[in-house]
Amino acid sequence: MNSCPSRPRGDTLHQHERMDRESTGGTPTRLPRPSAPAGPAGDLPRGAAGPLGPSAVTVLQRAAGNAATTRAVAAGPGRRPPGADLTVQRAENDDAGGGASGGTAEAKSIAEGEVKSVGPGGTITYPSVTSCLAITVYLRDGGKVGGHASLFKASGGMYSDQILPEIKARVGKSRVERIDVSGAISSWNPAYLKTAIENSNPAPEQKNDPDGIRNVVSGILGRQAKKVSVQETRDGTLTR
Repeated sequence: MNSCPSRPRGDTLHQHERMDRESTGGTPTRLPRPSAPAGPAGDLPRGAAGPLGPSAVTVLQRAAGNAATTRAVAAGPGRRPPGADLTVQRAENDDAGGGASGGTAEAKSIAEGEVKSVGPGGTITYPSVTSCLAITVYLRDGGKVGGHASLFKASGGMYSDQILPEIKARVGKSRVERIDVSGAISSWNPAYLKTAIENSNPAPEQKNDPDGIRNVVSGILGRQAKKVSVQETRDGTLTR
């Protein structure tokens, strides 16, 4: 026989409630509000942080004088590229961030030896185009792929003969509207786009050959030559 007398469930609950009221002066006790789980040291609980500040602005230019150009052209006055005595400005690589947000078109800076792309409506800036070529592929969807080819390899950048293959890889199967080649056309030999000066022995002399550059660009990119425009531009920053 069960020695514990059965008690209705409701009576038990009411008894506990009466005891609770007596111990608190008639006011029901409230359980404390659960606190947010603590995160790593220094972190605020989720939802407790205020508005985030703007992300750090990418530093667009830094000094990195192209000493290789100066040394190479010193051997022969006839090989001096325009602006060889100017300090070449390098841009910080911003491929890891700084893209479009909130419907704003992308804007990227491409330093010597770099290849980057922007989406439809985006803008590409090539800083300090002196003895360089700025090669921009305009895609049918409004995007762009650009490469900044320098006569001599800049620190951290690609060789001149690596620029076009990288552009081709980034374009992939996208439809191409046109291709623009701007910069120090007269300082280049089309051969520099196929074999970098550093890897040439002997290195071909510079010559003003826009048609030759057009043919090399169209050939490596696998596009019709009529889609490629080649133009000499003044030293300075180019925006495309």
